[in-house]
Amino acid sequence: MAEAVPLLRWLLVIMAVCAVGRWWLPVWPCLAIFIFHLAFHRNPRRAAPEDRSILVAPADGRVTEVIEVDEPRFIKGRALRVGIFLSVFDVHTQPAPCDAALRMADYRPGQFFDARDPNCSSQNESQLLGLETPDGMKLVVKQISGWIARRIILWRLQEEEVQRGDLLGMIRYGSRVELYLPVGSAEILVKAGDRVAGGATPVARRIK
Repeated sequence: MAEAVPLLRWLLVIMAVCAVGRWWLPVWPCLAIFIFHLAFHRNPRRAAPEDRSILVAPADGRVTEVIEVDEPRFIKGRALRVGIFLSVFDVHTQPAPCDAALRMADYRPGQFFDARDPNCSSQNESQLLGLETPDGMKLVVKQISGWIARRIILWRLQEEEVQRGDLLGMIRYGSRVELYLPVGSAEILVKAGDRVAGGATPVARRIK
């Protein structure tokens, strides 16, 4: 990914200079950082279920909660929230859970509580992505910074249409992603403690 290139380039330059000068000690930590940074920005290709009523996970990680809450900013009503915690070892891109158009991108600065802290959803730096399906259902993918993560990235323009699995953005580094679905619109297929793979794991099924 383009976001990984600047640091990787500098690390290669530093390692090359050190190798030419036979200064081997700095090479090893630089190599370790290079490998970690390269792995962190990986974006594996995954196959989504054929059933188009299935919504896939908007992030890799572990489900921390499935609860009913108010979502006043885009859905404007009661919603089911699926919280997903991403460790620094998880893929950090956010794929679209279904075919939709990006109707809202609302960035808000905030704190940097640990992404497992209950306060992080309302108080941490975040970006709310309001999506609308072709048949008019509204849903939200919320990117939330964590204690280590300090940068939220969006790759889509407002009103842009995306297909299920298309990348919306990413968070660097450990963080949290939440999916909000209107109550009564879908059946949740995961529970707290489940591991999910972004763009592949079914997290909900639309109720027709």
